[in-house]
Amino acid sequence: MGTELMRLHESPRFAARTEPERVALIHAQHTAAKASVILTNTFQVNPVVLGRSCTAEFHHALWQSALDAARSARPSPRYILGDIGPFSECMPKVASEVLRECKSLDGVLLETWSSLDDLRTFAHARKRSTPPLLVSFTYYRSRKAGWRTFTDEQPEACARAAQQTGAVALGVNCGRNLSMKNMREIVRRYHDACELPVFIRPNAGTPKRTASGWRYPRSPDAMAADLGPLLEEGIAMVGGCCGTTPDHIMHFRLAIDAWNEGR
Repeated sequence: MGTELMRLHESPRFAARTEPERVALIHAQHTAAKASVILTNTFQVNPVVLGRSCTAEFHHALWQSALDAARSARPSPRYILGDIGPFSECMPKVASEVLRECKSLDGVLLETWSSLDDLRTFAHARKRSTPPLLVSFTYYRSRKAGWRTFTDEQPEACARAAQQTGAVALGVNCGRNLSMKNMREIVRRYHDACELPVFIRPNAGTPKRTASGWRYPRSPDAMAADLGPLLEEGIAMVGGCCGTTPDHIMHFRLAIDAWNEGR
């Protein structure tokens, strides 16, 4: 969603309120590409991030606009998840404010998270009526220690924490120079450490700045061709992160359908 809006020269954080028809169109393009799940345009919509630009008062209004845009997508998605990006000051009050906006959704996705302390704080703020929680971590490769989150957590620790805090699924997304081949290693380590369903949401490569803007190098057909080994590892869901387009999702769907038919 963020990179799609930036291609249109829109601010991702406020687009659901300033350009709701564009957000709804992006959702519709993804569901037309056979996406079963879409995410609300709320990655940085929380009191902490909004407070840095003195716009925290718009928190509720931005969430409502994002929910309306997601629900207006045609064809309708099977599931809508509330998209919650990381925020360093994950206090119980802040977590509760964000969760309050998600009551009517099919689930909550914490994406691009790194801190297990923040995950535990967020999970502790959940109520019984809160929708299911999915959590996705991002990693970078340390020269000395291998794959780590930006708070220095290993994939195994993330997997155990996700299961202990009541998440229903565990993912890996984004990540600097984190290829689909690298994701296979992380998926395997997740499976070794927990029993949760595992999902992936890769970038379309690491972008490079060009005269016309940021360019993501991985094409839809190339990424779809790399799905086979990951499907063999037992992933339960596939999506796209930065730089992926509806065309990527369409190619993913075709590859997954063909793989399922061949089982």
